[in-house]
Amino acid sequence: MSRYKSEQTAYDPRKKKNVPLWRLDTNTVTVTHFNPDTLTEEHKTYHTDYIRYHLHYSDSKYPDRLLRLVNEGMIIEYLDDLELKVDEAIDRQVERWKKADSYYQAAVLSGDTEKMLGLENCFNSMAREAVFECMVYL
Repeated sequence: MSRYKSEQTAYDPRKKKNVPLWRLDTNTVTVTHFNPDTLTEEHKTYHTDYIRYHLHYSDSKYPDRLLRLVNEGMIIEYLDDLELKVDEAIDRQVERWKKADSYYQAAVLSGDTEKMLGLENCFNSMAREAVFECMVYL
């Protein structure tokens, strides 16, 4: 069930009623847009854990913001932008640690791919924790 529905509606002849142009289901992490020109519903489901966490956090702390984004038809743009920025922030931080960590550098020099991958996974987990606190839970 979609908790967030846009105030704007359009007539769907198949359902024989007015339907919201935009819906956001925070449980399935899906945005649905009814296109009045083609009379079709377009769905976009997000699969990253941080979009799910952000939506659930926002649902509990800032429901008015989510409703405004849905009403303005900006929810997909907002979530796409967040997804891109979080990915980039995690990648940047991991690269910084890889360049600065002497154990990682030694693994690179010795060609120890197992150690390199283990450290990269560790860096990724640490970066996610830091980035989530700054970008996802806001």
